[in-house]
Amino acid sequence: MQDVVVVDLGGGSVKLGSARQPDKPKVFPNASAKQKGERSSVVGEAMLGLRDVGGLSLRRPVDRGYVVAWELQRDILARSLRVLLGGVSPAACGLVLTEAYHNLPALREAAVHMALHELGFASVLLSTPAPLSLRWHAHCMPGLAANQAGCGVVVDAGFSFTHAVPIFDWRLLPGAIRRIDLGGKALTNFMKEVVSYRSINMMDEAYLLEHIKEQLCFVSGDLQADLRAARTRGSPFRCEYVLPDGLTDTWGHLRTQQEQEALAAAAAAQRAAHGPQLPKQPVLAVNNERFMVPEALFHPSDIGMDEAGLAEAVAQAVSAAHPHLHALLYSNVLITGGTARCPGFRDRLAAELRALVPDDYELGVYLADDPAVCAWRGGALLAASAQYPQLAVTRKEWMQHGAAAFAKWGL
Repeated sequence: MQDVVVVDLGGGSVKLGSARQPDKPKVFPNASAKQKGERSSVVGEAMLGLRDVGGLSLRRPVDRGYVVAWELQRDILARSLRVLLGGVSPAACGLVLTEAYHNLPALREAAVHMALHELGFASVLLSTPAPLSLRWHAHCMPGLAANQAGCGVVVDAGFSFTHAVPIFDWRLLPGAIRRIDLGGKALTNFMKEVVSYRSINMMDEAYLLEHIKEQLCFVSGDLQADLRAARTRGSPFRCEYVLPDGLTDTWGHLRTQQEQEALAAAAAAQRAAHGPQLPKQPVLAVNNERFMVPEALFHPSDIGMDEAGLAEAVAQAVSAAHPHLHALLYSNVLITGGTARCPGFRDRLAAELRALVPDDYELGVYLADDPAVCAWRGGALLAASAQYPQLAVTRKEWMQHGAAAFAKWGL
């Protein structure tokens, strides 16, 4: 059987691997990075080996959800295929590649050209992430009635945007898709501004702060109560993040209570001995930012955006579908995407959505086991199925029919 490589091409990261190894996707930044004072750039998976992540200047091939720098995107994928899948020959493999929702025809043709001619794959199949995520969800929960019908709402909380995507019979309902112009990148930028004003200047540390955001942020279950607690002197949310030194500590770390006590004791002993002050470590202090940053997804008006919150967007997406599908769609709301890894995300969405759903409808809100790679795993299932040879476009079909060959994808 032909090997198939699966690539989930996200705005922030690439998930790549062989369908023959569905439990081992490689995840790495979809970017190139240049350190201060350096002329050469570090591309894609090579960024995982950086010892100093401070002050990186990033260049991303994806802007606002769409690939705009195809040469850089090709270089990132070509290097990762060579380094991470060194034993794989693209000429003998197929490719499953994700694309943006409502993708432009010219960008779809550019993706196919890159896959078949520049990367050299024998065949390619393009799909949006949501049907692939639902495919994996159905594999994990086959007894759910909506999954048996290929029906559900996929909440894709990605890097560039957050989408509510209704699906029926494994096909998107394009007119019902709703988008919030907030994703992981915008939340990182929001956090940069807030902590730079309140604590320490982090405006040039987008790559590092993205990591810190993932470590510290959570979605509040009771916003008003948490805000009141955050105002107190003994706020349970206040913490200190020690920034990396570029030598022994690559990403920095959260300062523990034991570490704080040890530092206080060492400082007291130093003062008693009238010795010089201990050198201070650069520390980022955070408090209510931990839950107010992801709060923007649920109430975009808090940051000046005139858009519906996440629960309202899901309800609008379902309402735009045929009325006969509403009950089935509400029974199977699947949360995916890297931003969905934030603790409390699923519980908050379920609570807000319940108030918007008719009482006689069952509401089922599910968080994927690993939201960031859910679409990749669904793509691996599709690649290993008998459907792939029927749906994939070969180089010969592309040369003969051009964009007309994409009709089999139903896009």
